[in-house]
Amino acid sequence: MDNPENESTPETVPEETATETAPEEKKICMDTVCRILDSFPSRSRQFLLPLLSKIQNEFRYLPEEVIELVMRELKITRAEIFGVISFYHQYRMSEPGKYIYRLCYGTACFVKGAPIMAEKLKEKYNIGQGETDATKLFTLEFASCLGNCGAAPMAIIGDDSYGNIDPEKTIPICENYSL
Repeated sequence: MDNPENESTPETVPEETATETAPEEKKICMDTVCRILDSFPSRSRQFLLPLLSKIQNEFRYLPEEVIELVMRELKITRAEIFGVISFYHQYRMSEPGKYIYRLCYGTACFVKGAPIMAEKLKEKYNIGQGETDATKLFTLEFASCLGNCGAAPMAIIGDDSYGNIDPEKTIPICENYSL
């Protein structure tokens, strides 16, 4: 406080920096996390899974500082919480892209071209399973089965389902999405 040169205030932060960091700061609101915690009857570890799910529904992933708060509030160790997060594939530790690209890797989809589609996504967006492209447009997730084998290969991008995809049309389909 005594050295104003080292302070970072909205007035001293360059405009482009403030624009880049402001959305992230808004997303990680600890008041929201506290409200989620308060929605449970107690701070018991028995509520860990539904608590993590509610937090991820709010933020789209589990931010590190939120995990630290949950550890303190539920009085659980880092090993315990990360054991749960790593066991359940639905939990994400990093911010996903705007669209989750769920590529079916079930037997029918695999045989009909899912690996070719994955390769095309890797070539164009430089993403593999569980990765997000540099622009944060897509996060690629492989699904063991999307439950529509008759429409193989298939994918779900955001809320949109695609079936009987010609692997050569993988990228043209993606070009319908933007930030």
